[in-house]
Amino acid sequence: MLARFWITLAIVSAIGTACTDQKSFTNLNPDGPPAIAEVRLKETYMTSTSTAFLPRRVFGFGTFPDATTEFEHPVTSAAVAGQSLRIIMDELLIGNSLEQIQCRAPVNSAGAFSSVPLGATPDDVALCSVNPDALKAACHGDHAVCVCAIAGGCGSIAEGDPVGVLDINNDGAADNTSFMAGAVGLRCGTIDVPIDLDQSYYSPSGDQQIPAKGGYDALGPAIVLVPVGGTMPTNSTCGLTFGADVTDKQGNKVCTPPAGRPADCTGPIEDCAAELNCTPGDVSAFSFKSEALRLIVLGIVDGGSGVDGTMPISVNANAPLAPATLASITFSPAATFTISQPNTSQIKFTFTTPLLPATTYMITFPTTVTDSFGIGLPATKTITFTTA
Repeated sequence: MLARFWITLAIVSAIGTACTDQKSFTNLNPDGPPAIAEVRLKETYMTSTSTAFLPRRVFGFGTFPDATTEFEHPVTSAAVAGQSLRIIMDELLIGNSLEQIQCRAPVNSAGAFSSVPLGATPDDVALCSVNPDALKAACHGDHAVCVCAIAGGCGSIAEGDPVGVLDINNDGAADNTSFMAGAVGLRCGTIDVPIDLDQSYYSPSGDQQIPAKGGYDALGPAIVLVPVGGTMPTNSTCGLTFGADVTDKQGNKVCTPPAGRPADCTGPIEDCAAELNCTPGDVSAFSFKSEALRLIVLGIVDGGSGVDGTMPISVNANAPLAPATLASITFSPAATFTISQPNTSQIKFTFTTPLLPATTYMITFPTTVTDSFGIGLPATKTITFTTA
């Protein structure tokens, strides 16, 4: 990821002089605040000939010239498992506020990752990557990185002294980067969804032209935002949050135009500057709805018969379930069973006493059964079956 970080610094420092009067489809839109042009995410949908929910990635915000409405529309059933968002910008952001580099040891209360000061260059990082005996003499000043910020020191290193950049391969660059906590977030209702800082990242490369590899998911520059485990709350309206210091090189905060890149913007995105203009810091124009919690009883059709009353019954969910809420599930007539979770999104009923033969049972899943974020079923679900 480090290459992305330094590409950001190099391009941001040059972008003010790189513009020409010649128009190109690959040109970005450096005028005005940094606007979100498109957001790609995964949704679930059903076809007219199938009862199964299928996944697909779509533009949930903004348009792209050759995308059809099938893959370009507001999202009302965002997938709550395996989710990631690609937030495509119309210009570059400053990477220092989005990613950190890894140091040789913890340097602050959050751990071993450190921010890179504005104005720092790859040479500054190289100076803080030298051998320990030369580190203090080489790594100092306003652009020093991986400096101890723990009161009382970082082990044998005093507060204010350099700890050193983790550079095992001795190439003068950091071996690892991490997305910065709080830089970009995902809020669903009142829930701030935990973000996977290892899987999320900022890619300053790319433009509004589909490359030979990667398709729509290589458009850029972009922030890739991944919830922990790819998991989101069900049945929730979600939007983005940005840290106050996430800006372009002019210090403008990220914002969302009314609908992202408009449909009539079929040429260079810089030609759509007026339509992409928005209030810095206001990202309220983009939101989406996640799919509701669903349960599927495996191997049993509602109203079916001939069910083996000695065999366990398994139920799959489209999201991880909160174990403590499963005790509210009931059988009628009553049955004796234990509930286990082979995985977080599956329930298994194992009967300690076989179900009665030739008897119609009803399983009731009340709305108190919730996902791992505490969001319940949208309605009570029941299924009936008759044993053999």
